Amino acid sequence: MHTLTPEQEEFNAAEGKVVLCACPGSGKTYVVARKLLSYIQTWQCSHQGVAVLSFTNVASQEIEKQAKELMDDGFKIEHPHFVGTIDSFINTFILLRFGYLMNKEVPKRPTIVINNIFQFPYKYWRSECHRQGCIEGICEFRWDINGDLYRKKNRVTCSAGTYGTPCKQYKKMLLDKGYVFQNEAAALSYLLLKKYPDISKAIAARFPIIIIDETQDTSIEQMAVLDLLTEAGMRSVFLVGDPDQSIYEWRSATPECFLDKMRAKEWKTIYLTTNFRSSQTICNATQAFANSLANKPPSTAVGDCAKHGQKPVLILYNDQVDESTIIKKFIELCQDNSITEANSDIAVVTRGRIHSNTDVHGLWKSIEIELLAQSAYEWYYRSRKKAFELCEKALFSMAIKELRDIDITIAADIESIMVYDTWKFWIISILCRFPSPQKTLNSWITELKSILVNLLDQLKITLREGILIDEVIKIKTRDKKILVLKIYH
Repeated sequence: MHTLTPEQEEFNAAEGKVVLCACPGSGKTYVVARKLLSYIQTWQCSHQGVAVLSFTNVASQEIEKQAKELMDDGFKIEHPHFVGTIDSFINTFILLRFGYLMNKEVPKRPTIVINNIFQFPYKYWRSECHRQGCIEGICEFRWDINGDLYRKKNRVTCSAGTYGTPCKQYKKMLLDKGYVFQNEAAALSYLLLKKYPDISKAIAARFPIIIIDETQDTSIEQMAVLDLLTEAGMRSVFLVGDPDQSIYEWRSATPECFLDKMRAKEWKTIYLTTNFRSSQTICNATQAFANSLANKPPSTAVGDCAKHGQKPVLILYNDQVDESTIIKKFIELCQDNSITEANSDIAVVTRGRIHSNTDVHGLWKSIEIELLAQSAYEWYYRSRKKAFELCEKALFSMAIKELRDIDITIAADIESIMVYDTWKFWIISILCRFPSPQKTLNSWITELKSILVNLLDQLKITLREGILIDEVIKIKTRDKKILVLKIYH
């Protein structure tokens, strides 16, 4: 077990409302794991526990992994404690458990849907709803903590009729039927806690200690939920993160919420300023860009690379510079510093959308092939549940009827064409046979066509009228766009 720095020791001993602002490479995950371990090794309450939350599954799993590595053999993190994502915590302990209270007339446990895969019949859409893609994109609409309806980041301001806008009426109908989307789960949970404060008290009693990792990536709605739980009587709340490392702002992450807590008088802020990862020259260079280090000295480098003398190099170029020249310069810098050209030793990192000018617009020539491509990605890399849903949506469009006609009678629609077990077998067979994502796109499309044709023949399934495999499983093969490097100054 590593010796803690004085800053880490201070956090490990802290209680109450605490903000931990951790610089890159400061051992944040390790110290959170140590904090968790310090509680559960002496925990005596069978009906209360510690909750450790992070923004992603990967981050929460890493905390659990590091905590287990510090434990004695056979020691486990289990009930009554909880380690998981903020979303899973809010869903499990608030929305799914108490969401039936949103509809007193017909109390029903909510169902959190990933997307608008099944639509309910609704005859009040206007022509502009179709033009603006509102019907197909209903999953982009969400309730906020004030009960207003938003589409992505914009409040819905369409002219309302007697009963409100069509989208608002439709969303209310979904709520009445118990259907909500993940992007509004936190806001609806907040509204539940505001209306029924005893729920907050019950959760605060169930989890008197809560640690939030990667707090800079929480949304306004998630932070509002955490505020209500804190006010309900939690013994200690720890907000851990770095406002300079927020990477999920495209998903409504709001680092300002974290900064507000750092500035609040009722919260104690502890800084981790020792960097075990980088050299001092890197720490010195990044200090100028770190809001959390404004008017503060750079982080102190203490790791194996602390005394490395190479200063950060900024290479400026425009679209007249041959890309190979930049690559050659990069390799020369590696060689000058005795760094081998191996994947384990070097990396090229970019922002997610920095090469968006190379995107092929209109790549997918049908909604079905786009859904199948998304399904394959989910199957190999993310959620197999979501992969099943996306694949089912694509096959429904190909074999049953148009997606805009999908409603709650989907099972009956399917069984009018085939036995439901055959339908599920068809979906699972495609999922298990998806071509490798490592193939070229053309090869992937060709192989997918072959898989679909063979399964249609094997299962004796006929596609609906007007649907042809060659027309549906198709991509754009030409693009007039000339790819050029962007100019950065």
